[in-house]
Amino acid sequence: MNDKLQSEPDRRYPWLASMLQTVDPLFPIGSYAHSYGLEEMTAMGKVTNENELTQFLDTIVRLSLSHFELPYLRYTYYSQTKEEWEEVIQLDHEIGASKLSKEARTASATQGRQRLLLLKKLNPSQSFTTLANLQSGNKIAPHHITIFAAERIQEFTPIEATLTAWAYQALAAPCTASLKIMRIGQEGAQRALTQAIKSIPNLISKSLEIERDWAGAFNPLIDIASDRHERAYARLFIS
Repeated sequence: MNDKLQSEPDRRYPWLASMLQTVDPLFPIGSYAHSYGLEEMTAMGKVTNENELTQFLDTIVRLSLSHFELPYLRYTYYSQTKEEWEEVIQLDHEIGASKLSKEARTASATQGRQRLLLLKKLNPSQSFTTLANLQSGNKIAPHHITIFAAERIQEFTPIEATLTAWAYQALAAPCTASLKIMRIGQEGAQRALTQAIKSIPNLISKSLEIERDWAGAFNPLIDIASDRHERAYARLFIS
């Protein structure tokens, strides 16, 4: 009876364990080195406590997820599933072009390259080889969203779970960074994260409505913060 119960999740969700592995902070793609704009937002006095962190997640991060990151993750997920590589190249370019700050573009590309390099070693596949060849030919950066989609396709992860995992890590990352740059404490960061992840189903639902021609999120505050952070005299995080 116990053996049956233990094996049931593996049969129903064979992609779950690998997904938990690669969204974990221990997965070495350098996420720990990025605050995703939060460090400079704190330096500017915009996000300095738990309530302001909660608001930051519910506005700036939420907008980026629902109108840009989740739609583009969906687009490239389906394009890579169909092996439409010219479309994948175009989508990767659009992801980069949508990041107005050089720091944000570089962070996205760095994490994408590191994820691809590690995945090629841990779980070699033809799709990872194809993406690596596109990178070496300077056809893609590749951006983090592009490689995250490829990884989840390789593990036969459903699109809904793929979108959920990306949304979770996007919300969790600033909460993790907050512990180093403001007086919040672990419980405060977890309260902010708990509140934020309640919105994930709604974020996904909203993102599914975004058509390609209308995808994108414009928030000059986070772009200004990223530009200021790039030139900061002292900083804890790369971005």
